[in-house]
Amino acid sequence: MATHPKEHQESKGEGMAAGKGDESTPTNGGGVLPANFAEVVASLPQGPQCSMFPSLRHYRGFWIPEISLLSLPEVHARFALSPTDVLVASFPKCGTTWLKSLCFAAARRSSHPPLDGGHPLLRRNAHDCVRSIDTLRFLQGGGDDDGEAPRLLGTHLPYSLLPARATAEDGSGCRIVYVIRDPKDTLVSLWHFNSGVVLTAPGGGDANGAPPPPEKTKFEEAFELFCQGRYGLGPQWEHAREYWEASRRRPGSVLCLRYEEMLRDPAGNLRKIAAFMGCPFSEAEEEAGVVRAILELCGMEKQRSLAVNRSGAYVVKDLLTIGNQHFFRKGVAGDWRNHMTPEMAARLDGIVEEALQGSGFSFGDASS
Repeated sequence: MATHPKEHQESKGEGMAAGKGDESTPTNGGGVLPANFAEVVASLPQGPQCSMFPSLRHYRGFWIPEISLLSLPEVHARFALSPTDVLVASFPKCGTTWLKSLCFAAARRSSHPPLDGGHPLLRRNAHDCVRSIDTLRFLQGGGDDDGEAPRLLGTHLPYSLLPARATAEDGSGCRIVYVIRDPKDTLVSLWHFNSGVVLTAPGGGDANGAPPPPEKTKFEEAFELFCQGRYGLGPQWEHAREYWEASRRRPGSVLCLRYEEMLRDPAGNLRKIAAFMGCPFSEAEEEAGVVRAILELCGMEKQRSLAVNRSGAYVVKDLLTIGNQHFFRKGVAGDWRNHMTPEMAARLDGIVEEALQGSGFSFGDASS
């Protein structure tokens, strides 16, 4: 059975209590991260193992990678920001790479024109241009945009686990751009992506007791786990609902986009993103074709053809190594029809609809 909104709220207290006398860190969900948080994480229920998320723990209604949970106290403690900062947020495999590319190219077009032959997106993967807060990669220096505003950061964390300073509703919180995708296509993309992830031992390499890469899950097995909300950071519908609700409370600070609408009208959505980030395209830029140039630079075919995305790799703390080519598979809508029977699709749609009943949110119309 999928997690329902009421069950989700009730489960948020899981693992939140701090021991007597423990110092703790407040979270935007109203709870705390206790000083013995690592012990709390170790005691949480474990989820099914998959390549992309080798160790999942059930925390506050979501199945979160252990590496992200263990990083949370430092993320919350060191996340200094300004209202002009932008968090590029998503559930995994919902158009994250494309959205990061578009945000980076739009925000950095003054210092890095899209037609520049040395543009960072021609030399580096989008995930290295917009670094994640989830595993503390945002604390690394040496990026192409160091010191520039708006600062761009990425996250897969649920809204309720973001640092309180990011979600403050008094106007001091940062801006958040979130992309929503049909759960059926999300599952298909996740399932394919898992085959590109390699587990490595702490410190690098695959010796000294490194766990062997798990066998690729059969699609039917992945489907069952996804329907239960247990397939890495799930359930997706609760993840999306949290950001959608935040966009209704903070419309000037949280922008929810729909992946399918981005595919239908990429130029219109790029303009919306740029305006939201505080750097709208000028009339002169429009006439000069800057919007078109950014879309071409960030397009699937262009990015997939680059040397860095054919042979490079994305490494997370010497734990996960992901070949950059795996970030560029199809990028289409409706691919689920090639993997699911009509009965499977109807079942997943029904689970999502039931879970979201009464929330006002629907994947069928992310803008409603």
